[in-house]
Amino acid sequence: MKELSGKVAFITGAASGIGLALSKASGAAGMKIMMADIDEAGLDRAVAELLAEDVDACAVYCDVSSEESMRVAADATLAAFGKVHLLVNNAGVLAKGGIGDLSLERWQWALDVNVMGVVRGVEIFLPLLQGHDEGSHILNTASVAGCVGLASMAAYCTTKHALVGYSEALYYQLLEEGIGVSVLCPGFVATDIAQTARYGADEFDSDLQAAVSAGMSPAVVAQHAVDQLRKGAFFIFTHPGTRGEVLERFDSLAGAFDATDASEVIQGDPDSQRVADRETTENLHS
Repeated sequence: MKELSGKVAFITGAASGIGLALSKASGAAGMKIMMADIDEAGLDRAVAELLAEDVDACAVYCDVSSEESMRVAADATLAAFGKVHLLVNNAGVLAKGGIGDLSLERWQWALDVNVMGVVRGVEIFLPLLQGHDEGSHILNTASVAGCVGLASMAAYCTTKHALVGYSEALYYQLLEEGIGVSVLCPGFVATDIAQTARYGADEFDSDLQAAVSAGMSPAVVAQHAVDQLRKGAFFIFTHPGTRGEVLERFDSLAGAFDATDASEVIQGDPDSQRVADRETTENLHS
């Protein structure tokens, strides 16, 4: 979706951080913005900032863990602007802790917001994106933690890996329809995440808080994301310093395939090449 001016964006988690920055960057590109968040006071302040910058913006309370709340937000967007062209699933939570450190309730909370919140967004807004021929795009905010594993952030990594996989499946499904899909994978970003009640300030130790505070500006992340989605990029990385971690992961994957190639058990199986046939995989993309 190269042309943004005059089009409508619906952005979750828009009251602060990356969501607010994405709202501003999209608004600066001429988009009309429906800002959605569970933090009503923060949302009021955020929409006032956009209005002060002459952006055509509205705000709506939205809890992405609630289907009803998402549907109400969709109806409000249509009432305000008539259409939706860009869906930004940005709302997310961070439950810090390794495996065994978090209660099942906290795991469910992370999954319900970070994964199912995006699924709800797509299920509800995709028909609206398909309802016109003016160009549409979906941007899902994941994390570089969706490409590498971090021992002290098990639930977060699990949900962000799931979101990357979901986004890739969605990309292939919508390819022929001409609806673009991007997944944003930033590293640490300087936001007020530790002070935002919905995340739980007790989740943050001093090391993590220091990393967040020293992170990249949300404005830089957002502008790069908008630039890349206009180019139709699927993966959007923002932190050059995370390249090594990601490539190390894929080097490990390549090494595992080398072991497969060298395996007498695998190579001695006459069905091994047929089962792993690239054509079979490609058929699943359609």
